Amino acid sequence: MARIAACAFASLLPAKAIINPPAPVIAIAPKIKTVDADNHTIVLNKPGVITLVIGTSEDSQDAARRAGKAMYPFQGLPEFQLIVVVDLRDSIAAWVPSVVIDHMRASLNEEAVELKPYYLKNGNKNDPRRSCHVVPDFKGTIVPLLNWSGTPDQLHAVLFGANGYEIKRWENVDNMDKLQAEVRSGIVALQQAERKTPGFKPPGR
Repeated sequence: MARIAACAFASLLPAKAIINPPAPVIAIAPKIKTVDADNHTIVLNKPGVITLVIGTSEDSQDAARRAGKAMYPFQGLPEFQLIVVVDLRDSIAAWVPSVVIDHMRASLNEEAVELKPYYLKNGNKNDPRRSCHVVPDFKGTIVPLLNWSGTPDQLHAVLFGANGYEIKRWENVDNMDKLQAEVRSGIVALQQAERKTPGFKPPGR
């Protein structure tokens, strides 16, 4: 009798309640917010995308440029963002922040031109400049939050997953091919997960 009653009750439930159980709750990391050189508030571990945060200083600028170019093939993909944090805490540049920020903005303008072909290749017709982010850390408000160690001449990096949690970190990036491979792996994993999501529409690319 109890079994019959249970079946009768189940038949009254909406079909979705039976066929589609509640989706599991995915934990999202607390957002790490900061302000970039364009005076825009950004999230370093933005949910829903794979984010590479590069930490550089005056002593590791050349390595930072190489790392940035290694990320060019991913620029414009909706699943990826790159953010560069420049450690200026002990630099003479901290005495003239407005000059430093103007120089950063000019460099970002130039880089946006270089990125345009990669954006188009990835099916993105938006202006790359809107997604170019450099964070000048004059007072040490951001670098300590990322827990980087090592020496100023080393290039640091942290890779955040779509849930905002750290996937991998580097205290000294010295192999751009390996860095690129790690980032590509994270992006591909996210794309595969998106394709399995009900109602997913692949981006035009």
